[in-house]
Amino acid sequence: MKFIRSVSDWVVREPVLAYGLAFANLLGFFIGTVFWYGDFFRAFQPPLWTYPFIPDCPLAAGIFAVALIQLHRAKSNNLLNQLAAIFNIKYGTWTMSFWLLYWARTGDYDFVSVLMFVTHLGLTIQGLLIMQYLHKPSLRDTLIVLAWFVTSDIVDYAPIAPGRDGYGWYPPLPLGIQLVPAMLVHAVSMTWLLNGILLIRVMVQRVKGGHLRAQARACAQKSSQSGE
Repeated sequence: MKFIRSVSDWVVREPVLAYGLAFANLLGFFIGTVFWYGDFFRAFQPPLWTYPFIPDCPLAAGIFAVALIQLHRAKSNNLLNQLAAIFNIKYGTWTMSFWLLYWARTGDYDFVSVLMFVTHLGLTIQGLLIMQYLHKPSLRDTLIVLAWFVTSDIVDYAPIAPGRDGYGWYPPLPLGIQLVPAMLVHAVSMTWLLNGILLIRVMVQRVKGGHLRAQARACAQKSSQSGE
C-alpha cells in the first residue's frame, strides 16, 4: 500500500503527470461518449433522466480527470474522490471481465478489444490511486455514492427499456444479449462490494470515535472529581 500511495502522490504532485493524465481521461470521455454511445442514444432514445447513468466508462474517465486536478490543486473533495474511485474500479474491472468472456467464447483478439482491455486496466489502476485519498469517508458521501450506483444498475439492467430484451439501457456489447446476465452479476456485485467496504469503514470509524469521546469524558470526570 505504501508503494501505491507513493505513486499516487507522485502523479498528483507533478503538473505534467496530473494535467497530462487528466487530458487523456477527458479525451477518453469525449471519444467514449460520442463514438461508443452516440449511435446507441440515437437508436434507443432513452429518457433524458437516464443519460448520466448510461455512458459509464466515459463518465468514469471524466470524473477521474476532475478529481485528479482538484487533488493537484490541493482542493480535494471526498465525495468526488469516492465517486471517482468506485467508478474507475467498478467499470474498469467490468470491461476487462467482459472482454475476457468475449475472448473465451470467440477467440477473436482483435485490436479494438485488446486496446479496450488495456485502457480499462488503466481505469482500474486510476481507481486504486484515487482510493488512497479517501481518508475519512463520511456516511453521507458513502450513501450518496451507493445510491448513484444502485440507480445506474437499475438503469442498465432492470426491465424498463423497450426493445432491450427485458433489461434496461445496458451498454452496446458485441455478442448482444449473450453476456448480459454475467455482466449484470458483475455490476451489482461490485456496487455492493466496493460501497459496502467503505460503509463498513465509516461505521468502524464512528464506533472508534464514540469510544474515544467516551474515554475523554470519563477522564474529564475523573479529573474534576480528583480536583474536588
